[in-house]
Amino acid sequence: MKNQGWIYLHLNTAQDFAMSSGIEMKDFYHALSDKMHHLLLLKHKFEQSSFNMHTYLEYVHEQEVQELVKEDISAYGDFCWIDFEDEAGVDEMSAQELAELLYLGHMKYHLNIPFYKKLNNRFVYLSSEDGMLNRTYYKDWTDFFMMVGKVIPEKMAGRKNTKLLQWKKEKPIPPIPKEVVMTISHLLREGVVISFQHGAINKGNVEVPVWVSGDYVNMDDLQEDMQKKYKREPSAVFSYDRKTKEWSAI
Repeated sequence: MKNQGWIYLHLNTAQDFAMSSGIEMKDFYHALSDKMHHLLLLKHKFEQSSFNMHTYLEYVHEQEVQELVKEDISAYGDFCWIDFEDEAGVDEMSAQELAELLYLGHMKYHLNIPFYKKLNNRFVYLSSEDGMLNRTYYKDWTDFFMMVGKVIPEKMAGRKNTKLLQWKKEKPIPPIPKEVVMTISHLLREGVVISFQHGAINKGNVEVPVWVSGDYVNMDDLQEDMQKKYKREPSAVFSYDRKTKEWSAI
């Protein structure tokens, strides 16, 4: 997926999922790898997976996930998984639970909120084109805010060949503390665009603007509508003070 210069986020806390655009599997993994174990693959094209005889589904061992994220996952088309702690739990899945997993992979939506004691899963990751529009379920919303706090600085620093980066020896921009990201959670529930192309990096600080966008499922429509909204003042700004080395949300 081409770096689009912005992230779209929309939270549905009532049903434990977030919709996102601009965040790929590699971003998700690098931010939350310490929270993930093995992945039960519901839809994929990864050739190095193992096979579970009970569910007739393939899976990736914890140590092999880093190989998976090196692939061009957006070229897979459908890419869906649910994490699990131990294969013994997968072998205990009931027919009803398996049916729910197959529905997740096929419809990219849940029949029941998809957290299973047998799997002890923290996430469910559903996409038709990785990074374009993903539905991701979070058992603990702290993981979501932590992930966003890590992804934003990395995406901002990655805006190369623009006027944003003017110094060859730039110090890495630290993650935004989850507590700071949480201060705009009320905006995230409305749907927001975090724009790196409208941000700024200079010797004194880093600024990343956030605009309320509303709820979208078509990213072309979102981009078209945002051209008007970008002309207005942003709804919030993440700001990093290089002197105090602290992030804030204004």
